[in-house]
Amino acid sequence: AVEVSNKSDRHVDTFRDCDDCPEMIVIPPGRFRMGDISGAGVDDEKPVHDVRINYSFAVGKFEVTQIQWRVVMRDNPAFFKGDNQPVERVSWDDVKTFLQRLSSKTGHQYRLLSEAEWEYVARAGSTSKYHWGNTLIASKYAHGSGTEPVGSYAPNAFGLHDMHGNVWEWTEDCWNKGYTGSP
Repeated sequence: AVEVSNKSDRHVDTFRDCDDCPEMIVIPPGRFRMGDISGAGVDDEKPVHDVRINYSFAVGKFEVTQIQWRVVMRDNPAFFKGDNQPVERVSWDDVKTFLQRLSSKTGHQYRLLSEAEWEYVARAGSTSKYHWGNTLIASKYAHGSGTEPVGSYAPNAFGLHDMHGNVWEWTEDCWNKGYTGSP
């Protein structure tokens, strides 16, 4: 398993490819048990299986903000307006176009995470359903009738914010009925 400190002063390797690009965090290689490890999930989270990430990769420290979206896409489809709010009301295809344009702008490859990469970074070394434990705790994630500014809640051990709540997260993978035979 990846060893990660839960201390907020832990060194995190960050970078930006341009002044108005998302801040990225470098994620180390590691392994984890993917799926319904708490036993309280649904069938599409089974069977639990070992996943090894043999490479480091970078992930946005925050959800893409409306100002970042507007710089690249020249529009703002969000219902809950605010420059530092996450962009929402965007389709998978919209996000793919955003990533393609951001890649063209910077000369660096941006892509969606795979489902396995997303679960790896969301858990950040924990062996529980959420990086803080198995119980949803309202003070630890954005929820409710609107969105919260990105970074409103404490980061996980990788330094990533808002991995649970606020807006839905798109992944590169197609939806599968379960993990048997899925990528």
